[in-house]
Amino acid sequence: MFTPSHLWGIKAPSQFRSIEWVDIVMHHQRRHYTQGMNAAQPDLSSFNIMELNAQNQLKPAARRDMYFPLRFTSGNNQSDSVMGYDLGSTPITRQALKTSFNTGVPVATPATTIERAYGNVRGFLLIMPILVDPEQLGGDDTQDLRGFLVAVIDVETLVNLAIKTVINDGINYTLIDTTDPNNRQVLHTHRVELAQMKDSLAQQPAEPILFAGREWELVGYPTISYMQQRQSWMPMWTFLIGSGIFFVICYLLYRLQSRAYSVQVQVEQKTHALKEANSRLESMTKCDGLTGLYNRTQFEQALDREVQRAVRDQAPLSLMLVEIQHLSNYNSQYGRIAGDQLIRQVAQILDEMLKRPGDLVCRYTGSQFIAILPRTEGASRLGEECVTAVKRLQIPFEGEPDNRVVVYVGGVTVTEQKEMTASRLCAYGEIGLTRVKSEPDKDNGWHWMVVS
Repeated sequence: MFTPSHLWGIKAPSQFRSIEWVDIVMHHQRRHYTQGMNAAQPDLSSFNIMELNAQNQLKPAARRDMYFPLRFTSGNNQSDSVMGYDLGSTPITRQALKTSFNTGVPVATPATTIERAYGNVRGFLLIMPILVDPEQLGGDDTQDLRGFLVAVIDVETLVNLAIKTVINDGINYTLIDTTDPNNRQVLHTHRVELAQMKDSLAQQPAEPILFAGREWELVGYPTISYMQQRQSWMPMWTFLIGSGIFFVICYLLYRLQSRAYSVQVQVEQKTHALKEANSRLESMTKCDGLTGLYNRTQFEQALDREVQRAVRDQAPLSLMLVEIQHLSNYNSQYGRIAGDQLIRQVAQILDEMLKRPGDLVCRYTGSQFIAILPRTEGASRLGEECVTAVKRLQIPFEGEPDNRVVVYVGGVTVTEQKEMTASRLCAYGEIGLTRVKSEPDKDNGWHWMVVS
């Protein structure tokens, strides 16, 4: 799981109750996730994935395919009780999480009383997905989803901050969520004077405010005393109120999106660096640095797996050992660089010959290569093809037969299950190679054994 350690220094702006990080956890990962959290943060008291019951009390979350536990919060209220709260435990927040992931943009939940975990405030959640690749969106594919950045926003604080300059100037206003035309929701109401205006034309709704997937409408009208004192300024104030609130909210949204983008860039940079480090480490531990083939350690592990599979399936298994003749003499005569080039050429020939998905060719020793050939019909023909392919390169080697580089091949095909062990397969391959080296002319450079 992604650990948002780079968020620990973030302090939530005053208009946000907190900025939080939410992980995504599959059900089969739940036990390991909670154990890891308890081990990593011993100061937390018995971390678990929680949800609210009917009495608004926290309890362990019911079984679901996917959980969205809160892992980090910049807020100061009830931090311990907040940790582990599953944002996917209610239909509203779960739908907001899904919509945010599918679209890749911030999504706000409908305003409601956010109980217990956030201090019983009237507000909403602003949810932003953090992806490895922002271009890969959609469906239930969470492979590239690292988690969600969530801002807990207090409606009253946000509205008061946006229009603070006109609260005491005699303006009554109402902020309404009109996303669902059939269910208009009043988010905030400010009344300076309880008396209603007789002239309905004095009520001035501002242009709709599109905010993170929600549509808001601000309806404001001046009080009677305000009209009497500033009657000629009413159109100007109405325009300023609507425009000011719109631009302030847009600015707040821009700040949140900028912060989310900054976090996402850091995640991408660290993920890219980790992938490169893992790739280099895997190459160093599994592959031969000169040829790019798997090394002897990987060969031994692969041979054990293939032997077990062959015994289970009652199938034949073949092994081929290839040796470049007198490689040390070649290095002495032509130099180490030429010797390395020769090894790479032979490795390329073997890699091109063995193209079946189950075939595996590895660097065995300095001058030897070894190949595993499961379920290969007529495996012995590969020995002759290998010898012929190397001769066809016509690599000069003075002092050798035909004055060119040759390879010797020893191979074995085992069908007898009692003989099907890794050590015996390697021993038979060595026997075949030794025989062809002792009598090279008799076997034309290769010798194949069948154990049945």
